[in-house]
Amino acid sequence: MTAALFDLDDTLYREMDYVEGGFRAVAEFLGGRYGLKEETVLDKTMSILHTSGRGKIFDKLIELLGISNEEIVRYLIYMYRTHKPAISVYEDVIPVFEHLRSVGVKTGLITDGMAIVQQNKVSALGIAGLFDVIIYTDAIGAEYWKPSPVAFKMALNILNTPACESVYVGDDPSKDFIAPNALGMKTVRIIRDSDTHKQTPEGQGFAAQTIHNSLSEYFMVVP
Repeated sequence: MTAALFDLDDTLYREMDYVEGGFRAVAEFLGGRYGLKEETVLDKTMSILHTSGRGKIFDKLIELLGISNEEIVRYLIYMYRTHKPAISVYEDVIPVFEHLRSVGVKTGLITDGMAIVQQNKVSALGIAGLFDVIIYTDAIGAEYWKPSPVAFKMALNILNTPACESVYVGDDPSKDFIAPNALGMKTVRIIRDSDTHKQTPEGQGFAAQTIHNSLSEYFMVVP
């Protein structure tokens, strides 16, 4: 192994911590503006997420709260995307990266999502210095989000390492492993708990070659 590339959300930190932080920022604002209890607004927002998914959460929230100002939704989205997240990496991240450095393995990050949002996450986590290359796929173009192979090829070229000597670590089989599998990389899926477990779509190339419960379970034993 000469290079290890990583996904960000639910691979290096718990994404729900970011989501809950954004929802709390929204709840604080709505509570102050409309005289609502912050915890009540937060609970309602989380309930919408769990029952309806991520689409139009704030539209549904203001309807549920009886707020008629539709323009406020744009501000709530902005507030969510730009809030200062209180997030931290999983406890095995730093030891694993120290180990990779000690054995001369190059490291990279490939992450989807709005570039400014993902950049804020990396900044809040304080992990930029762990990587030799960071690629925010949104900065290339939305059409190059995973499962596009473009970001993977870019990272390997920048690191000057062949795919056959590289590994990609992620958590989402719907998009994370298709490109690296096709490129000939090793692929590792991390399933830390049942909350972050996603079903693997049917079809060739979606599944990772190996599955582990932590980064250390893989990297601390693989030569």
